[in-house]
Amino acid sequence: MSSSHTPITKDTWSRGFLRPAVLRNLSHGANDIYWFVLPPVLPLILQEFGLRYTAAGGIVAAYLCMTAVASMITGSWSDRIGRLRLIGFGFLLASVALWAGAIMPSLALVITCIVIGGIGVSTYHPAAYASIDDAGMANGRTYGLFEASGALAVMVMLVLHGIFVSSIGWRGVIAVGAAPGAILGLLILLVPGASLGARPAAKERPAPARIDAPRTMQASMALSTLFIVGVMLRVLGVNAVQSFLPTYLVRSVHLDPGIASFAMGLWFLGGAVGAIVMGRFADRRGAFLSFLIASGLFVPLLPILGLRLPTAIYPVLLLLFGFAGSGCFPPQNMILTALNVDRAKGQVFGLLMGLTTLTSSISPLLFGVLADGAGLRTAITVSALPVAAGWVVTIIVWGLWRRQNLQGRRDSLR
Repeated sequence: MSSSHTPITKDTWSRGFLRPAVLRNLSHGANDIYWFVLPPVLPLILQEFGLRYTAAGGIVAAYLCMTAVASMITGSWSDRIGRLRLIGFGFLLASVALWAGAIMPSLALVITCIVIGGIGVSTYHPAAYASIDDAGMANGRTYGLFEASGALAVMVMLVLHGIFVSSIGWRGVIAVGAAPGAILGLLILLVPGASLGARPAAKERPAPARIDAPRTMQASMALSTLFIVGVMLRVLGVNAVQSFLPTYLVRSVHLDPGIASFAMGLWFLGGAVGAIVMGRFADRRGAFLSFLIASGLFVPLLPILGLRLPTAIYPVLLLLFGFAGSGCFPPQNMILTALNVDRAKGQVFGLLMGLTTLTSSISPLLFGVLADGAGLRTAITVSALPVAAGWVVTIIVWGLWRRQNLQGRRDSLR
């Protein structure tokens, strides 16, 4: 990258030049570390405070619930104020709160700080997704690279966790995980004109296809709602398993906590590949087909994960889980963008993030209750049911989309 010190103006990130693209992907990596810094250390938190699975699920639920509620608010804010500046303040709030939680002596204070950190975490995705669409870059390639950057960052974090967890403990892991966001937050706020409040001039943006007929607009809103319901069902099953997977690998597969973190890194390595591959596939063969393939992989994978398997099988499963998980995001964002071409993008993506994160906040708690009663393996197997239901809902949305013959960006969805 060039060593030039040319300042980043308020429009450059949206225009998609090299420097803004790097900043966008680095910031996504930092934000995804916030999302996944907690699950790998849950086994150690369980041990230190003598918690049951339900209580552990409650900690994750509290963190995600605050992120969910705040996403609906900050997403709307991002349509009215500078997107990038909002992200910068969010990064600093999240890092300071997590640092505070890492030094608190009691579980109640740890949870309080973690929940406050969720407010800062919520600022990122709605603003970032909206900025990509502002620039006319809402395609599989862009979304694929964007999602891959997050997966790779989490993979690096998990590898470092596996190396250092025995020496710095869970508190040190959380403190280190919050550092990249703090650094980027300061850089974002100190860059002159680092604001996305003003969109590129109309002549500089591709004119989006419109959905003009009132009947068609109503149909588009109905399909958007139904599509988000399908996404929420997938999240209900998959994210619960993801939150407890390090605990599962330690307690049921009998891996060392450090080795479990290395193993979880395979999930995100697969995620980086899946995001790029399924993003390109969505550009060439259609977003709906790409989304159905990626999300459909979970239906057989979850029951298989619940079986007693040779240890050598788990790396392959984790790679496939990651491929499917991150592979869903590029086509998912393309579909949601195409169904909402006439609405404020920050608000739309804030609603998506809010509802799916709210589902994520509930799912670990429900999973923990089920695991306490029936065991971790049974809970993982049962998690395939909502995922399968969400897959069926997506097929229905696809069929209705084709039947309604909606205009706009139909060709990109097929």
